[in-house]
Amino acid sequence: MFNFPFKELRPGQREIIDTVVETVNSGAKLMINAPTGLGKTAAAMFGALEASKPLGKRILVLTSKHTHQKIFYDTIKAINASSNSNVKFIGINGKQSMCLLENNIESSLFSEFCRVVREQGACRFYSNTYSRDRSLKPSTMNALQFDVSDPVDCIETSKRFSVCPYELSMLYGKDADVVIANYSHVFNEDISSSFMSKLNIVPEDTVLVIDEAHNLHSRIQDINSTSISLRTLERAHEEIMRYGERDLAEKVKKIIDRMKEVQREEAVDFSGLFSAEDIDTIDRIVEAGESRSSIPPSFTLKKVVQLLLNSDESYLQYVSNENDRAKLNIYSLDPSDRAKDVISKFSSAILMSGTLKPMDVFADLLGLEDAKKLDIADTFVDKNRLVVNDMSVTSKFSRRDEQMSVIAGNIRRLVRGFNGSAIVFFPSYDFMERISKLMEGAGNIIKERQGMTREEKNSILSRLKGQDTVLLSVIGGSFSESIGVENNSVKLIIVVGVPFEPPSVRLKALQNYYQSKFGRGFEYAQVLPSMIKTMQAAGRGVRSEKDRCTIILMDYRFSMFRNYLPSSTRFSNGDIIEAIRQEGPV
Repeated sequence: MFNFPFKELRPGQREIIDTVVETVNSGAKLMINAPTGLGKTAAAMFGALEASKPLGKRILVLTSKHTHQKIFYDTIKAINASSNSNVKFIGINGKQSMCLLENNIESSLFSEFCRVVREQGACRFYSNTYSRDRSLKPSTMNALQFDVSDPVDCIETSKRFSVCPYELSMLYGKDADVVIANYSHVFNEDISSSFMSKLNIVPEDTVLVIDEAHNLHSRIQDINSTSISLRTLERAHEEIMRYGERDLAEKVKKIIDRMKEVQREEAVDFSGLFSAEDIDTIDRIVEAGESRSSIPPSFTLKKVVQLLLNSDESYLQYVSNENDRAKLNIYSLDPSDRAKDVISKFSSAILMSGTLKPMDVFADLLGLEDAKKLDIADTFVDKNRLVVNDMSVTSKFSRRDEQMSVIAGNIRRLVRGFNGSAIVFFPSYDFMERISKLMEGAGNIIKERQGMTREEKNSILSRLKGQDTVLLSVIGGSFSESIGVENNSVKLIIVVGVPFEPPSVRLKALQNYYQSKFGRGFEYAQVLPSMIKTMQAAGRGVRSEKDRCTIILMDYRFSMFRNYLPSSTRFSNGDIIEAIRQEGPV
């Protein structure tokens, strides 16, 4: 039915295709761990299309970021071109990113802002899309004659016809074979029902594909969590008092007074403070206070109250106070129920990533203990990379001062020994700055800064294409995930230190919860996220089958977590240069 879009199958791709076909046909769930550069997207999509088409099923692809969608557009176009087929697809971003109205609305409030301006007739783009009876206006009919499968094309076409890009993409996607969207479109309860309905997506007739699935558990936690600032609570209190709701105002005042007592951060407990009737009161206040120009502060309070009403041991309530900006946070500790509930509704599900190991850990966190697991060996990329753990040093906080000069010396020697550019990742900006002062004579050094613009980031990527450029960056920053440098210019990646999260109330609660539920609190709360960040950063140098890169993990503590590392990792407790020489450069 379809032809594979490339001349040859790479090692592991046939196994992915066959397993995906079997998974779709049997209505099962599948977790795929496959190294970057293997071509897992092409293999998984080809298999999903091969199996779903005869069954009359659609495919819904979810990505963690907008930038991750392009590879799916390109893959489907390549399959269409090689097969003389016409798989129709639509890529959908979030409402705010597609909106043509000028606004500076906080992202968490945008959906409500959008609803208000639509209902009040204040959005001309929406008004130009539908008539009062919800029939399509001529401007929309004309816009639908164009290919708006890519959000960029959709936005440009929408500008031309002055219609809403988000609504246009929804209309275009009603009969699409493949819908490509974001995690929030399905895992956010406030969005998913409308999203599915508008696109005519019936989960039991749809194959779910989740890309970069190592991010899913933490994203669901974020989606199911909320926070509210002290200032917003004070404004909500003032608003509630104006409407004469003194009982509700007193409850809000209790939270305000408690928040003012917290110096840095502290766990709190407001369970039992509110009642279901308080939600009705807030709804009345929000409805009365909505206007074209603003969202009432009580709207933000509503979600807080809803979570407090439903809070149990799987939620943490805590106040954080940074730079005298106090916030009440309600954080979801357990993503498994929501993940399992959503995924189980689909006909079948494929979750894939290059960093989905150990797979049993992710299965626990996502409630997918019954999922099939396919772990493609790293042998495909082993010939392209050399991974060495430098066990002679550590960035452990208690030894950091004494190790600074040794770490800097090892980095200097390494970058001097390679032809090509290098990226050195650090656990923090402070640590990076301290090392950079000891890096004189190490070549053309550039540093990542906080708050860099897109243009500044692109400029750095361009400079890395040259020879002998050394980028000092931070794990979890702009360059540690989802970027690649063309022409295989980056020949050396160094990750300095295990990027453990600093101690916090949230981290302690997460560790205690996972210890109680799985008996592996430290591993699930601290080791897993640290190693995901490490391996994502380490993968920046090998993005295709032609790339070659040496990866140095610079801290003896990496050797303690070997099941998270590539099986080909070499461990050296001596001279790192000699260790590389013995293994032979890639």
